[in-house]
Amino acid sequence: MKTKHYKFFTFFVFFVIFGASAHSEDLRKIVSLSGNWKFSIGDDSKWSSPSYDDSGWDQITVPEPWESQGYNDYNGYAWYRKSFRVREIPSNTTIYLLLGKIDDVDIVYLNGMEIGRSGKFPPDFKTAYDRDRRYIVPADLLKGNEENVISVRVYDSYLSGGITDGPTGIYVDEDNELLDLNLSGKWKFQTGNDKTWKSAEFNDEDWKTINVPSAWENQGYEDYDGYAWYRLKFSLPHDFNKGELYLSVGKIDDIDDVYLNGEHIGNVYDLRKKSWMGVQYTGWEWTMPRAYKIREGLLNRTGSNTIAVRVYDEQGLGGIYEGPIGIMSAENARKYKNKHHNNNGYNSFWEYMYDKFFGNNNSNND
Repeated sequence: MKTKHYKFFTFFVFFVIFGASAHSEDLRKIVSLSGNWKFSIGDDSKWSSPSYDDSGWDQITVPEPWESQGYNDYNGYAWYRKSFRVREIPSNTTIYLLLGKIDDVDIVYLNGMEIGRSGKFPPDFKTAYDRDRRYIVPADLLKGNEENVISVRVYDSYLSGGITDGPTGIYVDEDNELLDLNLSGKWKFQTGNDKTWKSAEFNDEDWKTINVPSAWENQGYEDYDGYAWYRLKFSLPHDFNKGELYLSVGKIDDIDDVYLNGEHIGNVYDLRKKSWMGVQYTGWEWTMPRAYKIREGLLNRTGSNTIAVRVYDEQGLGGIYEGPIGIMSAENARKYKNKHHNNNGYNSFWEYMYDKFFGNNNSNND
């Protein structure tokens, strides 16, 4: 996700340390989408409609470049379509569509609604051929035990084209089972940096919405690097746990400040002060799960609460890109820690990180 300018040894050390942590979500496939898809070269916006009759289209295997399936030397626009059923839509979890790698650019529609995009189409072409496609599926868009239709618009500039490799299917994040309150979904979003945006009283009605967790590049902010803010208002269920609680905001690319009801509850800035074997941790903040302890009495248990997250992205993908997102009990936070603890001998690093993110982190770096 990031390419940093370190010496080879430094890169190797961190590759070993972070190899198991960079993909910490526990994803479970509920629908396989590998195999035959309908396919047509060309470009027509009507092809995104779930009611469009694609019976005359060719069949093509996914994942596999279209050049190896009779479309040798074809560069340009093409569409894929696939119908599928979900017997039962899981509740209280995040649902993802994984499409592996697509060469070069794509927009993905589910039942006629756009759910994500990567790269940029001509005339401002920008490839995303090396990026794994993972898009959030809104639960209210998915039809249980009925036909669902995925439509994928693809542009290929040269060489291999199409849905080329990687996992393809509908997945759920089983880590969401550890959330006592799931807060994934639509959040308010604004690029820029204004510290008044941390206030619970700030009016964010004119902000756009964005899916969390998902990189902002997949949601219309392809070229954006810099500061941005997320905000969410929520209320607690009447019988919600009154014990020690943690706010999990998943993984964030690159660094963050997190506020709850206007109070700063955590960040990763002091990671920059740490080192291991003479190697600074700076630049690897995007790999670490955030789970910040909530001070007793900070949550409003009878009214509205506001989370505000300030993010700075240096390059590449940015934002709150991986879950779980929500509130955990202390017991479930410990389960999450133990589930993803990488016991590979680098305990000084890991103990520091887990003490930080699952401990009492209320440092203030305003």
